[in-house]
Amino acid sequence: MAQENPLMETMPSLPQVLLNILDAIQDEQADLRSLGEIILQDPAMTARLIAVANSAHYARAGGCRSLDRAIMVLGQRTVKNVVMTAAMKQMFDELGRRHRRFLKESWRGTLVTATLAQALAALTRYPRPEEAYLCGLLVNLGRLARLTLDESRYPGLLETAEDDQDLIRREQATYGSSHCEEAAGLMAQWGLNPLLSDAVRYHLEPARQVRDAHHLVKLVNLAHALGAGEAITEGAAEAADLLFGLNEGLSSELRDSVQEDTRRLAAALEIELDDRDRTASDRRAEQRLGQCLGDLGQLDRVQGELSQVRELRQCCRAVRKVLFMTLGVEHSLLFLVDARRELLSAWTDPADDPAFVLPLERGRSAVTDTCLDGRLQVLSRSKGDDLPVVDRQLFGVCHARRLWLLPLVGTDRTVVGVLVLGVVSDTQAAQLEERRGFVRALTGEIARALGNGPPLPAGGDPDLQRRISEVIHEAGNPLTIIQNYLAMLRIKLGETYDVQQDLDLIREEIDRVGRILLRMKDVPALGQADDVPMDQLVRQVAEIFKGSLCRTRDVGLSLSLAAGEAGTFGHADHLRQVLTNLLKNAIEAVNTGGEIHVATSAPVNLNGSRYVELTVRDNGPGIPESIQSHLFSPVTSTKGEGHSGLGLSITRRLIDEMGGSIVCASGAQGTRFQILFPLDGQG
Repeated sequence: MAQENPLMETMPSLPQVLLNILDAIQDEQADLRSLGEIILQDPAMTARLIAVANSAHYARAGGCRSLDRAIMVLGQRTVKNVVMTAAMKQMFDELGRRHRRFLKESWRGTLVTATLAQALAALTRYPRPEEAYLCGLLVNLGRLARLTLDESRYPGLLETAEDDQDLIRREQATYGSSHCEEAAGLMAQWGLNPLLSDAVRYHLEPARQVRDAHHLVKLVNLAHALGAGEAITEGAAEAADLLFGLNEGLSSELRDSVQEDTRRLAAALEIELDDRDRTASDRRAEQRLGQCLGDLGQLDRVQGELSQVRELRQCCRAVRKVLFMTLGVEHSLLFLVDARRELLSAWTDPADDPAFVLPLERGRSAVTDTCLDGRLQVLSRSKGDDLPVVDRQLFGVCHARRLWLLPLVGTDRTVVGVLVLGVVSDTQAAQLEERRGFVRALTGEIARALGNGPPLPAGGDPDLQRRISEVIHEAGNPLTIIQNYLAMLRIKLGETYDVQQDLDLIREEIDRVGRILLRMKDVPALGQADDVPMDQLVRQVAEIFKGSLCRTRDVGLSLSLAAGEAGTFGHADHLRQVLTNLLKNAIEAVNTGGEIHVATSAPVNLNGSRYVELTVRDNGPGIPESIQSHLFSPVTSTKGEGHSGLGLSITRRLIDEMGGSIVCASGAQGTRFQILFPLDGQG
């Protein structure tokens, strides 16, 4: 086969399945696991993504041997680009239309084989059922590749072959190899385990030929035999008994269940599994696919348009322009949440004062309720008498019969505003309803643009440059944790999918990066006023380090928490960053097998005042005396390249902002940082 790997460029998929994948990619709430489950409905797209992930541009040590790992390596944006490229190719390529019947048969057959293989794997206690599913999904990979490479001859072989064995004989005579060998060769090129490619290579062998083969080979062989044809054959029943000792009743029950599941999925995707090449539902799917691709292209242009926003007037104008150009909505309003999260304000003319200022309280307006609930609302003018006057005014300002109220949810899941769309007719309402997924994605882009805010001015102000350096340094710490967790997850996903807690920790750290970067603005960071029990916060941060840096460096971390009811003085993020800096420094200071101890205590009495105490102690070599005299000043780091020396100066400033104090004692036996916060000042 040619080395150009046509799978990445021209191998066709059913438009209904591509639509499902594109919808999932646009869904802000979709995680990588749910995205992977949807992509696994399409053999061609699964093959394409594994091929890309194992290409020279993305390949990692050991290769990507599952779709989940491939998606993790590529990232959601690259996956989106690959899917969009494939969809664009298909829109302008007649290959998929000419062979729609074969694609449907292939899709149904491979999905049945994959699902049966996974069910048999569970039944026979194969430890990695996802491998059985993947192999089942790729049994027709060679046929799709041949169809793509040789459209002049291969469709004729498919049409005239009496059965699978006859097709193999004809392929051997024409190409010198079967489609099974073709698929196995591709899988080997991608770096997949040879046992996986063998399962595809031998899936059409007689059962007696594979009865002593690897478990995975037998699973896929039997799954294909059970799933083929209109009903279970005598040969398939004998194979089930020979390979795994399964009786005919259980085999039939498995087959019937999987066939019914596949029919339900086809109905949900509007795939008509009949003998016609191209049905009305196919044409509708092609039209919707074109619309979806157009929407995604518009989203890219929206990103460019909003990235130019520099201040409020430009923001309001840009948002109105975007809504008109993409949705045809001529009149709209943008309500923005203030820095203290107390008010929602909207401007009819950015040059004037706000036309509407709403207290962010439930029941004051449908706008405030939308902001607090984070859910879309649709208001009708016919029910205007039951609404607050301010909501009735919005109908007039937007010249609308209906209002769509959309929350603008930022990357940290905080609502930064509400978008009010004026809907002038039933036709426009129906069009918006049809494109609800695109509307949701569009509001996400607007929210991200608002969350990014205007860029910092360039210049030589040393204080500004110091502040930028500090913020960048602070952002580096949670990113280090994220990187360590991702490295561990890549290992874990090879064994189990039960990693939700790890994913939650990563999500929290990503959210914290966003809040840290917000300090580059003049407004307080969202979440800065949060107050949580100090012991709870210390335990959370410690667990993150135990599962990442401590584990990879074999460093012990112990806790003695006795702060009682003491909280974090309304500065949970500050204290989290302080502890992160100190723990990261301690881990870097101690050798393999070192120990770190974190303790809290309250109340601690000092000079007649009560304090909350937080200490971080390690048994490392201590801090050099030459450094101790200016320990909390921004200096060149002694850690080497990649370290800015800002960590402790940031720590000191954050503690000062919290009204606390920090002292350090260091010697040959280790280093101890003691932090005191005045307890009587807690509100």
